[in-house]
Amino acid sequence: MQHCIAIFLVIETDRSQAVAKRVRALVEGPILTWARETAGYSIQDVANKFKKDPELILAWESGEEMPFMGQLRIMADMFKRPISDFYLPAPPAERPLPHDFRRPRGAIAGDYSPALRKQLRFACERQDITKDLLDDMGDQLVHFPHQARMRQSPERVGQSIRDILSVAATEQITWKDPRETLNGWRQRIEAQNILVFQFDGVDVEEAWGFSIVEPVFPVIGINKKLAPNGRTFTMLHEFTHLLMGRSGICDIDDYTQRAQADMEVEVFCNHAAAAALMPEAEFRANKTVCSCSGPAVDWSDQEIKDIASSFGVSREAAVRRLLTFNLTTVDFYRERRAEYHAQLSAQKAREREQNKEKDFIGQSGPQRAISDFGSNYVRTILNSLGEQRITLADAAQYLQVRAPAVRKVQELAL
Repeated sequence: MQHCIAIFLVIETDRSQAVAKRVRALVEGPILTWARETAGYSIQDVANKFKKDPELILAWESGEEMPFMGQLRIMADMFKRPISDFYLPAPPAERPLPHDFRRPRGAIAGDYSPALRKQLRFACERQDITKDLLDDMGDQLVHFPHQARMRQSPERVGQSIRDILSVAATEQITWKDPRETLNGWRQRIEAQNILVFQFDGVDVEEAWGFSIVEPVFPVIGINKKLAPNGRTFTMLHEFTHLLMGRSGICDIDDYTQRAQADMEVEVFCNHAAAAALMPEAEFRANKTVCSCSGPAVDWSDQEIKDIASSFGVSREAAVRRLLTFNLTTVDFYRERRAEYHAQLSAQKAREREQNKEKDFIGQSGPQRAISDFGSNYVRTILNSLGEQRITLADAAQYLQVRAPAVRKVQELAL
């Protein structure tokens, strides 16, 4: 009998899928255009997905023809939108994308990949969820009060960041490894009512991080493909963007030729982030650094590692700080920078090959939810669930875990 039921269900499923392929989706052309463009795809991209002529996609978007339901579901998955979005009465107003500080001079503005656009949209959605749920619970939404200006010294802004976040040198040296350093700085930033998200699926060549300036719960996004010390530096770079009130997408590269105004902002944010991580007095007092009195080009790799580990930063950041205080040369910094980037690329290639040869075991769903979404977002979801303002299904959807795993998220969060 059970076999008969199973066969019947398979037949019914196949039949419903076949019907979906034949039923037209009554969607408006402008909605299809909006969904495609905001996801970062061209007409040709969609045509390639369906192995059809671009003229068919144009006919869908012009309203001359309508896709079948099966085709609509494929587009919904491709554009990472729920089916319900395609039945909106009109394309909704979209938030402006953060400014592109990565853009080389002469490149097209806002040339973001679909993967990056998806992460930006998801970050904005989680920001809205956080504010809506807190408002529903009657919590006061606290405005981010801090500011910085480019007319200020980046060294002083770096010290202001340490003061705002209450990070003392005596505490920083207790963070024994790069991951502990990352978590220590992240906790202090999140305590300022900032949402700090980690994202994946975006190449570091495209973006190291982004910032979304808002009066309440501004957002910092960090690329998980970076090493922990790279994520820490990026997080403080983006925190400086929030202080300046300038949303942005960044790659922390301040050598590529860009628009002068963009270059000035990126150099300033890099300098302030470095000053926050490695204050001048503590840096000069470092036992390895204080042995040098002028521009040196014979820093050993071990010496650079020792300096970097003292502050929980990358070797590149440590060498750049030496350059800031005229303790090495521009040529030495550029040589080391190229060397470190080549080493990182080789390491990533090895990791990709190793992961192909064995089953890769990453974080569990609950662990990933806390790591990716951060304490402010996760706590808001769990508190709303505890007050029965959202259902278990809602909480699971917001945390991107299965419903039974929500309890594990609660245990880890506590």
